[in-house]
Amino acid sequence: MPVIMALVNTMTAFFKDMYDNILIIYAEKGIEPFKKPLLIAFSAVLVLYVLMYAPLASKVRINADRLEKSQIIADHYADYDDARTKLAAYQKRLPLLRDKDEWLNYMMTSTAKVHGISFDSIAAQTESEIGNFLLVSRVVSVTTTYVKFGKWVADIENSPILLKVTDVNLKKDGSRTGVVRINMKLSTVFPRFGAAGGR
Repeated sequence: MPVIMALVNTMTAFFKDMYDNILIIYAEKGIEPFKKPLLIAFSAVLVLYVLMYAPLASKVRINADRLEKSQIIADHYADYDDARTKLAAYQKRLPLLRDKDEWLNYMMTSTAKVHGISFDSIAAQTESEIGNFLLVSRVVSVTTTYVKFGKWVADIENSPILLKVTDVNLKKDGSRTGVVRINMKLSTVFPRFGAAGGR
């Protein structure tokens, strides 16, 4: 402790003596003797600022931006996680892209067979790209009863894999009671570019 006190006293005496000398020189010669040392000191401070503070300020700004982005992500993570879960559930309802050539035709014929419906005609499959998905449709013509048609459509639209009736044109058969002629468009969606699909 005495050593520290002695050091403090020595430094205090040194700076007091230096301050007194500066005042004496300034009183005798004015600011002229201090111009060069002040210029050197200012230049040194400027160089230190450029070398140390400027890069530090840039890092602080970058880290502040990262922190802000992290905060935004944290604030909306629950919404993102919920949306991701829902998207995964929807994608599981899509058929696989590798099956796009026969899946829709198979679903139409297999469900129609269950309800005792036979096709009058089946149009060629049409495909259109929408973002990362492929919309596939077929138009079919059938002649059947109201009851069979209603059960068939219910079966189609309750499929665990996405299959929808997107257009229907229905006319009564004038020669047979309770019988209708139907033109119907069935559509499904296939994921493209590696998006998940399920069965």
